[in-house]
Amino acid sequence: MFKKILTIPLFLAVIQSFSQTRNVQQDTLHIGLETTIILEDSTQFNLDSLLAVPGKVNLDSEFYKKRYQEKDLMFKITNNRGDGFDSLYGTRNMRPILHGVAYRGGGNNYYHKTNKRHNHNPLPLDGMHGLCQEGFSKGIYLYRENFENSPLGDTCNCIDETLNKLTYEQRDYYDSLHVYDMLKSTYAAATQPEVGPVYMHCWNGWHASGFIAAVILKQFCDYSDWDAVNYWDLGTDGANTSPRYQTQRERIKNFEPYPEFEISDSLQKCLCPPLPENIDSTQLHIEIEHLVVVPEAIPKGFQIVLYNVKFGSGKTSFPNISENPDIVYLKTALDNDPALKIEVGGFTDNSGSYSKNVQISKQRAAFVYNHLIESGYPKERIAYKGYGPEKPIYSNRYKSTREGNRRIEIKILDKTTHSSDKLVDEKGYDQSVKTIEEIKAMYLSTFLNADTLAKNKSNYILDSLNFASGSYDLPTAGAGLKNLEKLAIYLRQNPTLKMVINGYTDASGIEDNNKILSENRARTVFDYLVEQNISETRLTYKGNGSANPVAPNRYLWGRDLNRRIEVIFHQE
Repeated sequence: MFKKILTIPLFLAVIQSFSQTRNVQQDTLHIGLETTIILEDSTQFNLDSLLAVPGKVNLDSEFYKKRYQEKDLMFKITNNRGDGFDSLYGTRNMRPILHGVAYRGGGNNYYHKTNKRHNHNPLPLDGMHGLCQEGFSKGIYLYRENFENSPLGDTCNCIDETLNKLTYEQRDYYDSLHVYDMLKSTYAAATQPEVGPVYMHCWNGWHASGFIAAVILKQFCDYSDWDAVNYWDLGTDGANTSPRYQTQRERIKNFEPYPEFEISDSLQKCLCPPLPENIDSTQLHIEIEHLVVVPEAIPKGFQIVLYNVKFGSGKTSFPNISENPDIVYLKTALDNDPALKIEVGGFTDNSGSYSKNVQISKQRAAFVYNHLIESGYPKERIAYKGYGPEKPIYSNRYKSTREGNRRIEIKILDKTTHSSDKLVDEKGYDQSVKTIEEIKAMYLSTFLNADTLAKNKSNYILDSLNFASGSYDLPTAGAGLKNLEKLAIYLRQNPTLKMVINGYTDASGIEDNNKILSENRARTVFDYLVEQNISETRLTYKGNGSANPVAPNRYLWGRDLNRRIEVIFHQE
């Protein structure tokens, strides 16, 4: 037990001569790197009791923000070699995620001035002790390698002159249950004053720690999918070009925040650091989805790799091209901007002869080009060309990276010049989404309060009738239920009206499940109205899954609006 908890070999040697509770002659017991306890003659001492003492640290987010001079999310408290804030020398590339709550970085092993060891290791002892002294409640190592040799905590004198206990844990950032547990720890540090900050680290402080940091920013700071991905890329310090990192970006985009870890707007304002004012755009990762989401950010002449378009070695086609997500986004971009003109470029790795590679690359480009033409896009807007092995974006030395060079790139020849007054064009991202004003005009209360149906309109949203994520239970109180009561009254007052009840979900989860959930929501409203003496013969219901969103699904507020009931009136 002791070897798993205590941090210093000297201490381990001392405690081997102690039982857990015993009377001892005068001796000195070392805790951590600097803390000592003097044991007098015949003193009874329970070591486990000491280590079980909870920390007394109570330092708020503003304290840490000022102490580390945290300017923005990219500000380094310690740099790549561990220098910067001396008390945290054992960390590396340490940066804030949430002021005084969550931090990311690496372990300073390879660059450590003394006791150097391989980079693939947990925190060195001085890193753990420094965090303990700084009032941190927990350190989390994001890999498995060599963790069995690490202590599981430290007890120390904290900077606020209290006793602090730091626990050290291993979590797998690829495991969704472990990610949930790390969010839970972050939430505790954010909402409980007695819980100190959490330090989540990998080896360098770039990729794994960047992933969990991006997830935390989506959870607690309402970052959109692409804001979080761009943050991840910036935080790699340029080490983001390997094709294997595309999996990380997809995982970040696919993460859905947990409702149980939501924090208030006021707390969010205190905790969330800004991004730097000046961002090096060359460090950002651009995909074809950006051409749909932020077309104003993509200049003419820019080339975008279709990362989801993959060709086998020597192959010039692939199955189900119409369902490929990058091809779908490309078509959406062409639909959204009639002025958009593109070149489809084909590329190969350097295997085989140059002339054969040029021929293969041209056939690959033609395969995509022909699909676009067959889909109805005019030839005047699309060109294609084969470049062979020119301009590799990855090393051709390894099989795993050569695959990334067998690719299609889309070059922007011409496009509409967009205004830059907003970051994201909601209409461009999903043409079915509506503005807040358009949504309000669809509210049931709009015409119920006017006591008349709107002219030439028959479908309405049951406003304020909000369903929890994954649930089809009606609220037991609130404006939504009151609007439903008003609907029942209106139907009783107009006995010739019939009504269709349409249930919807947001885009989270598997669509087959969404269909079932949306139908259950519609059935819940149906059952309620029948209980209010509305004849079943006047009502029908249907589940539509995540179809026809009225708000963008990549935002929490948008998903809330999309989990809705719409009703359609018609006369008998």
